[in-house]
Amino acid sequence: MKKKKIRNIFLNSVENSSIFRLTINPTLDCNFRCWYCYETHKKNTKISNKNISLIKKLINNILDKFDTIEIAFFGGEPLLEFYNIILPLIKYTSEISNNKNKNYYITFTTNGYLINDEIIGKLKQYNIGLSQITLDGGEYTHNRTRISKDGNSFIRIINNIKKFTDANLPVLIRINVTKDNIIYSNDLISHLSKFSEHQKNNITISIQQVWQDIKNDIFDEILELYKKLDKIGYRIYPIKRDYIRSICYADKRYSAVINWDGRVFKCTALDFESTKEDGVLSSDGNLKIDNQFDIRLNTRFNNKLCKNCRILPLCNGGCSKNIDLSKGKEYCLYPTQKDKDRIIKSIIKEKLVLNNLRNRVDVN
Repeated sequence: MKKKKIRNIFLNSVENSSIFRLTINPTLDCNFRCWYCYETHKKNTKISNKNISLIKKLINNILDKFDTIEIAFFGGEPLLEFYNIILPLIKYTSEISNNKNKNYYITFTTNGYLINDEIIGKLKQYNIGLSQITLDGGEYTHNRTRISKDGNSFIRIINNIKKFTDANLPVLIRINVTKDNIIYSNDLISHLSKFSEHQKNNITISIQQVWQDIKNDIFDEILELYKKLDKIGYRIYPIKRDYIRSICYADKRYSAVINWDGRVFKCTALDFESTKEDGVLSSDGNLKIDNQFDIRLNTRFNNKLCKNCRILPLCNGGCSKNIDLSKGKEYCLYPTQKDKDRIIKSIIKEKLVLNNLRNRVDVN
C-alpha cells in the first residue's frame, strides 16, 4: 500500500464528521486504587454547576452541527456522580436531541461496582450504547487488585454485569491480563460460563494486556483465552492492529475530552492532573482547541522512519499518545527487524485463530 493511499485512508477516518464523540470526566475520584492505573485519583473533584451549564451549551452546539453525538462518561469512576452530574446531562442530551431530531447514545467506562437496580432502571429510559466494564483476571487476582469492604468485588461486579445485560444494556467486558493473572483464566471461564444466553448476547469481550506488563510475551495465552471464551458462547473483540482504519477516538478531529475542571483534552490514557490540556471550554459553550492536533498529524506524516517502513500499513506511527511521547523527535515503535517480524507474526496468528471462532467481532 503506497504512503499516499495510506495517508488518504487515515485522513478519511480522522475527518469523519458524521458523529462527535464527547468524553466527560464527572470526577477523578475512584472507589478503587488499582496498581496499574495511570491517573491521580483525587477526592472532592467533581464538575461544578457552572461547568455543567457550559457542557450543556456545548452539547447543544454540537447537535446544531452534527447528526449524532456520543457522550462517553469516563473518570475516575463516573458512577460516583451518577445522580448529581451524569443523569442530568443524559436527560438534557435526550431532550435536546429529540427537539432537534438528532441522534445520541451514551456509554460508560466503569469498574461496575456501583451499578444497582435504580441506576439500571434510569438508564433503560435512554439510548445506551456499548459500555465498558473491567475485570482483572479471575476472582482471586481481581480481588487482590480491587479491594472492597465486602471482600469480594469480583462477584459483585459479575452480578452487576448480569443485571445490566438482563436489562438489554450492552456491555464490553474488558479483561485486564498480565503474566501473573492470566494463569487463573479457568476460574474466569467458570464464572462466565454461568451467564444465560440472553446475557451473553448482550456481551462482547476484549482482552487487553496491562501496559506495565507489556514486556512479557503472553500473546499465545491470550489467543487460548479467545478459544475458551468462544467455546462458551462469547463474542470476541480482537486486539486492534490496524492504526489506519480503526483509529483511536483521540486521533479523530471531531472528539474531545472534558475534564471535571473544565479543561479540554483529546486523549483519556493520561494523568489529567499532570498533563497540559489541549484546549478550553469557552463561556459560549464552544471548544477552543489549540493547534496540537494538527501538529500531531504533521509529525506523523513527516516522520522519516515511517516513510519507507514495511509495516507502515499496520502501524502508521501508532496513536497520538505515541507522538506526544516522541517529543518532536523521529521515533519508531518497532525499531528492529525482529520487532517488525514479531508484530507481523502476531497479527497472522491472531487472524488464524479468529477465523476459526464462531463469535468473533470483525474489525478492519
